[in-house]
Amino acid sequence: MSIKSKLSRRTMLRAAGIGLGLPFLEAMRPTNAAFAAATIAKSPIRLAWVFFPNGTNAEHWLPSAEDNGWKVSPSLEPLAKHHQHLTAFRNMAQMTGFAMGDGPGDHARSSATFLTGAHPLKTAGSRLRVGRSIDQILADTYGQTTRLPSIELGTEEGRQAGDCDSGYSCAYSNNISWRSESQPMAKEVSPAKAFKRLFGGYDDQSSARRHSIIDSVIDSQKRLLKSVGVNDRQKLDQYFTSVREIEKRMDRLSTPVDLTHLDVTVPPEQFADCTEQIRLMYDIMALAFRTDTTRLATFMLANEGSNRTFPMIDVKEGHHQLSHHQNKVDSIEKIRKIDRYYSEQFAYFLDKLSEIPDGDEGTLLDNCLIVYGGSISDGNRHDHDNLPIMLAGHGGGQVRGGTIVNNEKKDDTPLNNLHISMAEIAGVTVEEFGDSTGKVAIT
Repeated sequence: MSIKSKLSRRTMLRAAGIGLGLPFLEAMRPTNAAFAAATIAKSPIRLAWVFFPNGTNAEHWLPSAEDNGWKVSPSLEPLAKHHQHLTAFRNMAQMTGFAMGDGPGDHARSSATFLTGAHPLKTAGSRLRVGRSIDQILADTYGQTTRLPSIELGTEEGRQAGDCDSGYSCAYSNNISWRSESQPMAKEVSPAKAFKRLFGGYDDQSSARRHSIIDSVIDSQKRLLKSVGVNDRQKLDQYFTSVREIEKRMDRLSTPVDLTHLDVTVPPEQFADCTEQIRLMYDIMALAFRTDTTRLATFMLANEGSNRTFPMIDVKEGHHQLSHHQNKVDSIEKIRKIDRYYSEQFAYFLDKLSEIPDGDEGTLLDNCLIVYGGSISDGNRHDHDNLPIMLAGHGGGQVRGGTIVNNEKKDDTPLNNLHISMAEIAGVTVEEFGDSTGKVAIT
């Protein structure tokens, strides 16, 4: 049967060095009446893992069961409006994060094992060894149909050598994505550079630059708008507006302050605090998924062991320092504030995804599966069981949401079971991964 459409799903607006993908449009549906009647426009599943460090105030973070669903905990209150889009977990574990005879170093093992399911070799030298991460296993197959197989994002740079945690290399603390057992995938911490990597044609070195990617493809844009219907023109107008808004925000944040009269060096990008940087990265990830530029993403909200401060929420001590709270009430309360702050930022991301149409009737959030969590439960105890893990999205209708999994503690369920379950929902079979024992009942 001949299958035709006015526009290919892979249509891009192009100019020199630029390829800007498009959201799904009505003009991309098959025009063959019989085929169109027998099929429903199906959007790809996008997979992401959002990692936060240093554990939580577990008592206030971990959700509990309520009426066949999950009860919103104090630290997760900002996510309450997306309750039906979130699957909660209790008693998920990454057992390879425990010492296994290696002594201290739980922070390094937390990030190193989060997506690899492998216990890292304790070394501060170049003999790195840990497993391949699930996102890179999927990048070999699932990621080969998009412009980029995967994207790795973060907010803090970090050394890839030297001792960062009790004899463990800094590479373990500063990465969650691993291309091979000895090669981490370097994350991008600059929103401007992440934008350029994803979409091209964005010269962040020139202070006079800042040519909009939309302006660069203006001729292609005009031709496209003439060739599609009213509904598609409205969708494209919203899409182009969102791209331009991200560009404007990056330009505003990248413009250096005039300090020529002072003996200081101005960094290439400045943020009043990390909030704008985090939200820009979330916006860029949403745009990458919307345009099918990539279907796989990881995002480290901070490096493991990060001692970032949060003055915007009146937390002036370092995060890692506070996580060793020794049951001091004031420190525990400040950890709770940080936990809630990160939940607020994740809620911003889910807001964005839920507002973007995707496919025939759904939203981008409907077609995503996004893990939000970390590989330490309580930062003071450095435990790697009963982890703080939430799953956002519905995987193209395959995940119900609004439920809680493994609430009754028997044996800890390997976090790796969730990773292989997500892969299967995306259509990729991963038989074994780390200490996986099977799939998680999320479908």
